[in-house]
Amino acid sequence: MKIDHLLLLAQVHKAGSLSAAARQLGCPKATLSRRLAALETSVGARLFVPGASRMTLTELGQQLAERAARHDDDIAETRQWLASRDATPQGRLRVAVPAEFATLLLADSFARFVRRYPRVTLEVDTTPRRVDLFNEPYDVAVRMGAIDEPELVARRFMVLERGLFASPAYLRSRPAPRAPADLAGHDFVLLSQARGLPRTLQNGRQTAEVEARGPLEANAIGLVLALARAGGGIGSFPVGMVAPDVAAGTLVPVLPDWRHEPLPVHLLTASRRLMPAKTRAFIDHLFETQPDWAREAPLGLPAPAFEG
Repeated sequence: MKIDHLLLLAQVHKAGSLSAAARQLGCPKATLSRRLAALETSVGARLFVPGASRMTLTELGQQLAERAARHDDDIAETRQWLASRDATPQGRLRVAVPAEFATLLLADSFARFVRRYPRVTLEVDTTPRRVDLFNEPYDVAVRMGAIDEPELVARRFMVLERGLFASPAYLRSRPAPRAPADLAGHDFVLLSQARGLPRTLQNGRQTAEVEARGPLEANAIGLVLALARAGGGIGSFPVGMVAPDVAAGTLVPVLPDWRHEPLPVHLLTASRRLMPAKTRAFIDHLFETQPDWAREAPLGLPAPAFEG
């Protein structure tokens, strides 16, 4: 006995006639009749009174149709529930993001997201390791730099244009650099992860390699920023991130015509197909709440788009 045939019996009983049920189901009347005959065969008993002038169910047919109708209602409710889930962002959303990037640039956006979608529980994981989106329960990962995992779907979120900045107090203590070569005589506040790496500065088609050295080092960009504000030396920061400091006069651009190579930031998902409503809403929300300085791609780079 096929479940589909039972549900057809419920539909016919509800419609009141074979013709009406066929119209509602968009099914030929002959096809519907054949399937109901197959149901009678599988049950081994008559479900319709033979020879009746209108469709009349036997006692067994009536009981079976009423039981099938309850299941049909449950299925309809389940379909409505699934459609609601597809349309309404809800459930737990787990996001992996670098800690400092989340703290300095995304915290406000995260808070606004859960206010906007109260049925979503946002779990932000600031683990420094590279999470496996295929085998771990993460919905989105925020990744800095180039993407070397072609099996993932990567959407470029923003491009961080980075420059050099120092406090007015520090610049009063040393001659202000006029060219990249002058930086050799200055102290830098260093990010530990970049220790010992040459830094390429660009000014149009010109490039210059600078080896940053200094007595202050930290493994968090937020602390590096605080140390630079306090006069500890020159720091390298995303231009937009320190714009409020520049406006307030707590930091001053150093060699403003020279910048580091732009650093792309991507949003990664395991698949674009059948993306849950909560995930798509989160990604859309991040783009909608980007700071103004992140909306323009620097140095003529194309606008953000899906890759992969």
